Amino acid sequence: MDKNHNGGTTPKTFITQVDTHELAYHNPIVTGRLLLTDAGYKNLNCYTLYQKFKGCDFEKISLDEQVDLSKEGIEHFITKGPDIFHYQVDKEPEMIDKSSTTSREILKLKGLDADKYFLIYHPKNKPEVSYAGHQDKEITMDCKGMVFTTHEIQHEIDIEIYGKTCKEVPLAASYKVKVDKSYHVLKKPTTSPDELIKLEGKSPVDNWDVFKFMNGNPKPIKIKAGEEINVRERCLVRFVLLPKEQQDGRTGRVQFTLPEEDIEFLNQQGLPWETLSFGGLWLIIYDFPLPEGYQVTKTDVALTISSHYPTAEIDMAYFFPPLQKSSGIGINAISEQLIDGRVFQRWSRHRKPGEWRPGVDSLATHLALVENWLIKDLER
Repeated sequence: MDKNHNGGTTPKTFITQVDTHELAYHNPIVTGRLLLTDAGYKNLNCYTLYQKFKGCDFEKISLDEQVDLSKEGIEHFITKGPDIFHYQVDKEPEMIDKSSTTSREILKLKGLDADKYFLIYHPKNKPEVSYAGHQDKEITMDCKGMVFTTHEIQHEIDIEIYGKTCKEVPLAASYKVKVDKSYHVLKKPTTSPDELIKLEGKSPVDNWDVFKFMNGNPKPIKIKAGEEINVRERCLVRFVLLPKEQQDGRTGRVQFTLPEEDIEFLNQQGLPWETLSFGGLWLIIYDFPLPEGYQVTKTDVALTISSHYPTAEIDMAYFFPPLQKSSGIGINAISEQLIDGRVFQRWSRHRKPGEWRPGVDSLATHLALVENWLIKDLER
């Protein structure tokens, strides 16, 4: 205590400085936490406090360490960035002395095998971040603390099942993918068009294109040569291979792709065909054979394909040239329809509501129905 002018005593004041902040205390014993707090710092884990002695180096002060400000030689205090980063893994506190690390290293410190487990980071008020498949991707540590959970890598994932529900595909030891009608097992989540073509035994590889089917998108997406394919892509269902130089089309126009079952069926018929996209989606089959009783023996058949096919039905049929019976008897419920610059004859023939069976009916069953219409109309 110091005496004041009235003869009383005045508490001694201890003045110190933290960075540019001047602080005063009556009690010389303070903690690192108190110094940082009084200097206006928040998120104390984001700072490391050092005290400077005259003629000496800096000495680190922990948050709960006590400092005696009455000790001679203390000049001031400074702060630097954190040298320890705190985080949680499965609700257990952990720490690391690095500003960046990887999922693999965090799992190793936790005593887990990165080939069997992966991490998910859970930031506040933001979407979670999965490191599945990215075990060596750099993670920048946050001094405010980070929360991780661990998840076991599954043995094998069926991509088609996850794709049909658009669920996120977890990390797995292997992935079962569908290419055309076959299933293949991949040991990593990435592949290439060439690898898929080789798995199907197609050669030469350069003669084939790879398309991917996504849930909710009726049109397949062509994959560029050399493009990396991530089979864990959300909503990915399957792959289809198509020859680059197709022989099945009078002019070779393929403006949208049919399901693989339909393509196989058409090719088995040995008839030229095309898919066109203008004012809707159209399939045109050339030289379609007709039963005896019409003025021609073959015709071009056009079918309008819904963007929701094969869930949605194929309806009616369109013919060029317009059909006439050899008997001269007229054909009921017909009209004209301009398709690809030609006037086709539309046959208004429909199923009853609910008769189309998704998963059962297809292009093949509809053409069988068309053939039945042609035969039945000759009996009128």
